[in-house]
Amino acid sequence: MKNNLNYLKNNLNLCGYTLLRVTNNKILVFKSFYKYTKCIYISDIDNHIEVKIDKVFDTEIYPEYIERLIITKKCFDNICDSLRYIQRSIIV
Repeated sequence: MKNNLNYLKNNLNLCGYTLLRVTNNKILVFKSFYKYTKCIYISDIDNHIEVKIDKVFDTEIYPEYIERLIITKKCFDNICDSLRYIQRSIIV
């Protein structure tokens, strides 16, 4: 379990994003933009990598809009597939 997250941590090209290890089995990758913060939550649960992507909007700028937009949630059995998916999400 820990090896999967270490593999991701060592092989991700962050492109200006910040990586935080939240717990033993969770990593948060995020970057703040003007109107929102893009968050990628990575969990290792029973040797499956779960990736959830959110956009968290700044309610000071847009108080009447949605605060959080959950874009997608995917589970992977293969660490290489999860790495490619996360890397594409960072670049876009």
